[in-house]
Amino acid sequence: MSKELSKEQNRKIKKLIKSKCANYCDDNCIALDEGEGCCCVQMISNHFMCNYFKNAVLPNDEILEKELTGISSKDRCVLCKKPIIKTNNKKIYCAECAKQRLRFQQAEYARKKSLKNSKNRG
Repeated sequence: MSKELSKEQNRKIKKLIKSKCANYCDDNCIALDEGEGCCCVQMISNHFMCNYFKNAVLPNDEILEKELTGISSKDRCVLCKKPIIKTNNKKIYCAECAKQRLRFQQAEYARKKSLKNSKNRG
């Protein structure tokens, strides 16, 4: 279970939900609604629970996101936008995208090298 939120964090989360969450309507969560009004879980909880909030709403407040997850919106893969843990300032890809990008760069280098070699022969 996640750690308990401070009063200030909880206040900021509620403000974000009211202003930015697409599923929030009149104290109800549209995503959880099955005909009857269903209270927004994140609004009544003192823990970090809602996945939609975490993925879609929280990146709007970079400081709060860094406080709660340890990852800011700047710490995301350039290609797929998944959160990454930066070990240095040059890291911009997640592991899967880094492999894909390396293969692409190596193929590009091989093409240029073979083109250069074919020009030198003929």
